[in-house]
Amino acid sequence: MTFMNRRTALAAAAVVLLGWAGAGGSTTNAAQVPDTIRVALFLDLGSKYQSTTPVVTLVAAGRLGVAWTGGQGGIDYPAPGGVVRFAVDSYRAMLFETEDYQAALTTLKKVQASSKAGFVTKLSKKGKIVYQVSEGVYNTAAAAQAALSKFAGAAGGQITLTQPFVAGPLAVEAGPYASLAEAAAAAVQFGNAGFDAFVAAKPSPGGTAYAVRVGQAASAAEQAKLQAAAAAAGFSVQVPAADTPYVVVRDDVTYTLSAASSAPLYALSASGNVTLQADLQGESGIQVVERSKNKYRGSMQISVLNNNLALVNVVGLEPYLYSVVGAEVGASWPLEAQKAQAVAARSYALAGGVAYQIADVVDNTYSQAYNGLSSENANSTAGVQATAGEVMTYGGKIITAMFGASAGGVTADPLEYAGNIIPYYASAVKSPDDGIQAGKLDWYRVALDSGTVGYIRSDLLADRGQKNEAGLAMLTVTGDNVQVRPSPRVQTDVQPVASVNSGTLVLSLGKTPEYTNNSWVEGPFAPDKLLATINAKLSDKNKIQGPLRTLEVSETGASGRVIRLKANGTTVQLYGDSWRSALGGVKSTLFTIEETARATIVGADGASREVPDGTGALQVLGGDGAVRSADSAGGAMIVMNGAGQVRAMTASPQFIIQGTGFGHGLGMSQWGARGLAEQGYDYKSILQYYYKDIKFEKDGAS
Repeated sequence: MTFMNRRTALAAAAVVLLGWAGAGGSTTNAAQVPDTIRVALFLDLGSKYQSTTPVVTLVAAGRLGVAWTGGQGGIDYPAPGGVVRFAVDSYRAMLFETEDYQAALTTLKKVQASSKAGFVTKLSKKGKIVYQVSEGVYNTAAAAQAALSKFAGAAGGQITLTQPFVAGPLAVEAGPYASLAEAAAAAVQFGNAGFDAFVAAKPSPGGTAYAVRVGQAASAAEQAKLQAAAAAAGFSVQVPAADTPYVVVRDDVTYTLSAASSAPLYALSASGNVTLQADLQGESGIQVVERSKNKYRGSMQISVLNNNLALVNVVGLEPYLYSVVGAEVGASWPLEAQKAQAVAARSYALAGGVAYQIADVVDNTYSQAYNGLSSENANSTAGVQATAGEVMTYGGKIITAMFGASAGGVTADPLEYAGNIIPYYASAVKSPDDGIQAGKLDWYRVALDSGTVGYIRSDLLADRGQKNEAGLAMLTVTGDNVQVRPSPRVQTDVQPVASVNSGTLVLSLGKTPEYTNNSWVEGPFAPDKLLATINAKLSDKNKIQGPLRTLEVSETGASGRVIRLKANGTTVQLYGDSWRSALGGVKSTLFTIEETARATIVGADGASREVPDGTGALQVLGGDGAVRSADSAGGAMIVMNGAGQVRAMTASPQFIIQGTGFGHGLGMSQWGARGLAEQGYDYKSILQYYYKDIKFEKDGAS
C-alpha cells in the first residue's frame, strides 16, 4: 500500500538517529515489544487526523459486555441480539413523536436519504410506548436548529405527539438507585407523568451507579423549567454538575428496524471524561457496522474526543499484524515475503509510540491498512507467527520502517522524500518490481485520422509494414468494434474515446506497458486544474501566476524522482508525497511530464519560436499542403522533430504525466520483496536489501 503524511515522523527519526553507525544481521533480544496495540478506527484530532462518525454500532454473535475502563465495573443493560450502539449525548433535531412505529420508520427513511445520523428511540410515556425520530449529533443548539429547519417536512404531515424541538444534553436527575432495575422502574414513573426519561449510568469506586436523567433540554433556562415541572409533579430531582461523567442509555430501534427488538444506545457525556469498553468472549470478533461491517479481534474502547466519538480497537500486537500483513501483500505470495512484511509492519507500528493521542496507530494508510478479520489468511498469519516479536532497530531504537507497494524499479533516496538524511534507508537501489506486469499485454498509443489520440491493446493491432505519406508506421486494427481507450487499460466506468473496426489504419505513437501500480499514465490534465492543485501546496508568496503554459521537470534526485519542477519558468520545490497530491494524486514521483502544446518552431525565415508563448496563433502546414490555424486543426496535430520522432501536439496546453511505481518509494517495496523472495532471498536478506545497517531484535528469546 501507499503511505502519506509521514514526513514529520521521518524528520524526527533523522534527528535522533544520525549518530550511530552499527550494523548486524543476527537477532538479539533487547527491544521492548508490547503485547497489545491500540488502533483508532474513528478519531478526531483536528488538522492532524480526522475520521469521524455520528454513531458506532457493534454487533457480535454472543453477548457484548460493556464496562468502564479502569476496572470500575460493568453496565448490565440488556443487549438482545448482540447489538450495542454508541453516540455523543449532544444536540439533536427532534423531528417527530408517534405511537405508530411504521410512521416513525417512514420518517426515518426520509431522514436517512441525506443523513447518516437519523435515530428512532423507543420510550414509555403516559403508559404507552412511543417512538421519537431525531437527526444529528451536533455540538451546538444553533446547528441542531438549522437541521430542524432542513428536515421540517420529514414527517410528511403525520400527526406528532410533540412539536419538533431542539433536543439537548441538559437534564435533571433523580437517584441514585440501588440497581438498574430500580432505575428503569423510576424512568417509567417519570414517563407516565409525561417526561422524557432515560436510565443513566455513572462510574463509581464501588462499580456502576444508576440514576434517571429526565428531559432533553437545550439551554439552562429550559433545564430550570424542567426542574420546576418535575417538582410540581411530585418528583425529587436535582441539576447534576456539568462535569459529572455519565452515560445515558436509550432503547434504539434504528438499526434493528423492529419495534419488538431494540438495542441499547449509550450516549456518552460530551465532556470527554467517560471511556467504555466492549468485550466479547470468543474468537468470532466484534463487527463495526460503520467500518464496512468489518469484524475485529480484541476489545473496543469508546470515548469522546474533541466533541466527536472515538473508537479504539485494543488488540494483541501479533493478531493485529495478521490483518495488516494480509491486507498489505497477496495471500499467495512467498512465505519469506510475508515474513519480511511482518517485521517491517511490526517495526513501523511500534516506532511511533502513542502517535495519535489515545491510539498508537490508525486503521488506514496514514499508518497501515488494517481491516480486522476480513484481511487475515493462513499465509500472512504464518509469516507473522514465524517472526513473532521481531523488529528492526538502528542505534538501539526501533526504526520507522516505511514501505510501499512498488518502487518502480528503484527505491527513493530519503533526501528526495523528506529533505533529510535518514541513515537506515538504502538509497536508490534496484528493486525487482516488474512482477506486477506479468501476463499483461502492452498497449499502443495511436492517432486516428480524426486527430483523436488514445490507446489500443497490442493484440488488437497488426504491423503489416504499411506507412502513410510522411513515411510513418501505420498499424492495422484486427477486430471489429475495437475500443480506443483514454488510458492503457480497460476501465468499465470510463467511456472510450472512439471505436474502430477491422482494417482501420492507425498511426503508432509508441508502445507502453499496461497501466498498473508499476507503470502508469495520468492525464491529460487541464492547466487550470493543475495550477490550482500546485498552488494549494505553496505559500502565498510562492504561488505560480497563471495561466499555466509550461510545466517541466527541472531537477531529480539520486533515484530519478522529482525534486523540482518549473512552472511558467519558475522553479517550484516540494518533497515526496506533497508532489503527488500537488499533481492530482499521481502514484509516485518517479515520472516525466509531456507538455502537449510545447515545441520549438522554426519559421520560414529560419527564426525559432517557443510555444506556447501567448503571442498569437500558430499556423500549421499540413501534409496536404494546406495552411491552417492550429486552433482550428481539430483534435491533436501529429508533429515530427528533427530526429524523425513523432508525437501528438495540441494547440492549447495540456499535461500528461507518465511514471513508474506506487508510493513514496522509501524502504521496502512490497512487489520488490516478492521478487527477491522468488529469487531465493530469505526475509532478513530482503529487509537488509532495503534497510541498511539494521539489527534484528526480539522481546524475549531469539
